[in-house]
Amino acid sequence: MRLRLIGVIALCSGLRASDIMKIDLNNALTIILGLIAVIGAIYRLAQVEANIVSRITSLDKKIDVHLAEYNSKKELIEYRLHGHDELIDHKFGRCWNEIKDIQNYLAKDGFIPRSTTR
Repeated sequence: MRLRLIGVIALCSGLRASDIMKIDLNNALTIILGLIAVIGAIYRLAQVEANIVSRITSLDKKIDVHLAEYNSKKELIEYRLHGHDELIDHKFGRCWNEIKDIQNYLAKDGFIPRSTTR
C-alpha cells in the first residue's frame, strides 16, 4: 500500500519512486538524529546540574563549619570581655571604697574633702 502511494505521488510530482524513498529516509534520519541530539543535550544538562548541586552542597558544609567556628570564637570573646568588665567594676568599687575611707579618716582631722557623687 505504501509503495503504491509513493508511486502515485511520484507520478504526480514528476519524481521517481526511488527519489521519494530517499527523501522519506532522509527526513526520518533527520528526525531520529535530532531526537538523539536533544536527548544527549538533556542528559549533559542533567550532569552539569548534578555537578553544580554537589558543589553547592559541599560549600554549604564548609560554610556551616566556619559558622560554627565563628560562633564559638565569638562566644569566647564575649565571655572574656564580660570577665574583664566585671574585673574592672570590682577594682573600681574597691578603689572607690578606699577613697571614701581615706576621706572619712581625713575628715576626722578637720580636712574637708570635695563633694563627689557616684
